[in-house]
Amino acid sequence: MAYAKVFGKAVRVNVWLRISLGGTSGSGKTFSALRIATGIANKCDSRIAFISSEKSRTLYYADQFDYDVLELEEYSPESYIEAIDAAINAGYKVVIIDSMSHSWQWLNDVHSKMPGNSFQNWGKLKPRYAKLMQKILESPAHIITCSRAKTEWAMEDKNGKQVPTKVGLGNEGDKQADFEYTVALMIEQGTHIASVGEGGKDNTGLFEGKYEILTEKHGEMLYNWANSTNTPPVVDKMPIAEAKPVEIDDIKKDIIAKAKELGGSKNAGVAEVVKKLGNPNGLTDIDKAKEYLEALNKINE
Repeated sequence: MAYAKVFGKAVRVNVWLRISLGGTSGSGKTFSALRIATGIANKCDSRIAFISSEKSRTLYYADQFDYDVLELEEYSPESYIEAIDAAINAGYKVVIIDSMSHSWQWLNDVHSKMPGNSFQNWGKLKPRYAKLMQKILESPAHIITCSRAKTEWAMEDKNGKQVPTKVGLGNEGDKQADFEYTVALMIEQGTHIASVGEGGKDNTGLFEGKYEILTEKHGEMLYNWANSTNTPPVVDKMPIAEAKPVEIDDIKKDIIAKAKELGGSKNAGVAEVVKKLGNPNGLTDIDKAKEYLEALNKINE
């Protein structure tokens, strides 16, 4: 087997930071992002570009921080990509994106309106989100993204009383996205304390085992870590996600989910499809499975 390149000695180079901040509503993601960005910007002598999908909330901290805002008019991945390009072309070296969750929600809304098999439809949509992640990874700037966390309520003991508290369960978005960042932190609602947490990531080692409120000092520390050599930074390349072949097991899961959504055997239409085509668990032919799902999708149309 021939190889394009031979092995060479690994050499540490400077890097562009990719920082993900996640948390529930009110946890302090935006404020924390601005503090980190300010610390980084002070070190690299750059203004801060703030790409916003949060409308007027973006301006809440305009009297405390110095940053330039671009409001997104729509939340498709392509709109985010255009905004990042605009920031890079304008010479910004520090970029905040708040919030990445709106792009993921936009794709979910598009997906919910698409006819046909959901797995095939996601195969068409996910590459668009992958291109956005690729743009973040390849851009010559330090980029901080904010994402809303999926939440649930948990009871915690505070001063001897059980108090309901929002708990973050991971960011709304592609489950694999956080692995592409240099640092992925979760911010706790109420205390505003950031930590690597379950499912987080820290390539820098600056946050391992620590629970702290993020400040400008953390931005400076991150910049110093990223620029600890005399070698200019390079950017990572991320392959565009390809639509995977649809397997019959995927379609069977879709069939069962759709049948449950329609009310199962209590729905006369579902009962008729099952009577005609049989138990979906016994399907072995992919075309038959597609016919089954199509029949269920036509119920109540």
